Amino acid sequence: MINKTSYKRQKWQLANSDKAAIDRLVSELGMPDWQIQLLNQRELSTAEQINNFLYPALDALPSPFLFEAMERAVTIIKKVMKSKSPLVIMGDYDVDGVTGVALLARFFTALEVGFTCLHPDRFSDGYGLKANLVLEIYENPGLVITVDCGISDAGEVKILQQTGWQVIITDHHQPPLTCLPPADAILNPWLKGCSFPFKDLAGVGVAFYLAMGIRNYLAQENYWPTGKAPNLRKILDLVAVGTIADMVTLQGVNRILAKAGLEVISQKSNEGLQELTTLSSPGKLVNSEDISFQIAPRLNAAGRMGAAGRASELLLTEDRAQARKIAAILDRENQQRKSISSDIVNEAISLANEKKKGGHCLILHNSEWHEGLIGIAASKLARHFHKPTIILTGKEILKGSARSVEGVNIHEILSRCKDLLIAYGGHRAAAGLTIKVNQLAEFVGRVEEYIEEIWNEEIGTPVQLVNLSINKNVKIPQLIKFNQLLQPFGQGNPEPVYCTDNSCCLRNIKLIGKDRNHIRFDALINGEWQNAIGFGFGKDAFNYLVDRTNGCQIAFHLQYNSFRGQNKIQLQLVDFIVS
Repeated sequence: MINKTSYKRQKWQLANSDKAAIDRLVSELGMPDWQIQLLNQRELSTAEQINNFLYPALDALPSPFLFEAMERAVTIIKKVMKSKSPLVIMGDYDVDGVTGVALLARFFTALEVGFTCLHPDRFSDGYGLKANLVLEIYENPGLVITVDCGISDAGEVKILQQTGWQVIITDHHQPPLTCLPPADAILNPWLKGCSFPFKDLAGVGVAFYLAMGIRNYLAQENYWPTGKAPNLRKILDLVAVGTIADMVTLQGVNRILAKAGLEVISQKSNEGLQELTTLSSPGKLVNSEDISFQIAPRLNAAGRMGAAGRASELLLTEDRAQARKIAAILDRENQQRKSISSDIVNEAISLANEKKKGGHCLILHNSEWHEGLIGIAASKLARHFHKPTIILTGKEILKGSARSVEGVNIHEILSRCKDLLIAYGGHRAAAGLTIKVNQLAEFVGRVEEYIEEIWNEEIGTPVQLVNLSINKNVKIPQLIKFNQLLQPFGQGNPEPVYCTDNSCCLRNIKLIGKDRNHIRFDALINGEWQNAIGFGFGKDAFNYLVDRTNGCQIAFHLQYNSFRGQNKIQLQLVDFIVS
């Protein structure tokens, strides 16, 4: 821990690593200790784990038939293909569900099988499998395949089965503890007894494994002439987008799929993705950051602001003009989403400041806030105030979105208030809830009381984890190359934060951007000047730094820019300390 408080009022703390394991692996692999340190922080402690992580290979993927119900699922699908019964693919309205639906749709198109894609409406239908959407379209029964939903929808499955439909559930959410849906087949790595070795697949990952199982099964039965089976690698771009956007851990199977998928994206074969990247990241190779902050928000905007089906339609079209038209609509919806989100955040910050309350949790309600955007607002306020935050909207029945800080398990807090809630769900860092307005006052008091019980100075002090403090043994060209090898970054494989010692010098500090809210500068690290940018640091940081260019410590990410064939590196400022 560096004792001085940074510009962002954070304490910098070096991420934990196992020194004994590092020394052993340095000797075993002959790699620099700083590289092993970065790998060990990712819980890689053997040479085999490190090799698999650095060089993920598609031929290392586990068999799809390790899913207990895979053979049953593909047998059902083969019969439906033969009988030409109706086939419906129903997926969630977020990026994971949209990409999973598009993936199965592309696969069934390659099989020349007819199908219908459906997504529930976030506001009128809610989350999950909806039998009525299927029954409104078809009189004759067939097969429904869910994507990224269904594991908690026993009632909906029963309704479909009572009318003659078969149901295959593909989902990655935790199964209910009591009663599983009576589906004809369930593919979920979390099912008790499932021997699939990697549990943390995204919904689109489970859908991909279904496609893999169908392909392998049909290939064994000589369904295609030699060499004519669909190439599943071509749809890995969709797996990469859904997996990265859904923030599942980017190790193991997910890392293999995401890394290969990013390579497919670079080949620009999907018209819809190509149009989205042209809008959001023109002229550059797409990385995980582009997916998280540029592509995924535009795809999500369909479900938040309009209809999720528009996003899957974009990912399915082979017509460039149609792709350009839909991408433009999603871009406009995303701009609208950002504008409304910004208004909610500003109103919520003002409301929080008006309360002038010294509590450890923010619980804010406005009946006019957009239900689809309160999660984004909760995330921003939790970071801004460094407090667990719950944002609620609605009048009589309130919908809420909760985001937490390190050290506070918000799902556990909600579970202690479950007698006041209509519904709740989520995990330690993020959750959703539904509550009657007349229960809100008691809920606020109890949440504050429970958080007060566990609060301490450590929770209340924001910490910036630093993965590597750069000394003279770390050569910048080596660091740049190795950092690229660690990609793609995401949950379970966070983008490394590097920091300098206080010998770092700065020059050419400038305010840039339309609103002059970013800073650009050069930083001297180990005798080499590097270009750097600080997004959102603005005039205060500029004024603070401009007269203090010596004796500075900076924390940063490495950012790769590929534009018009030119590859450049720049430091992306995270925080700084001035002596």
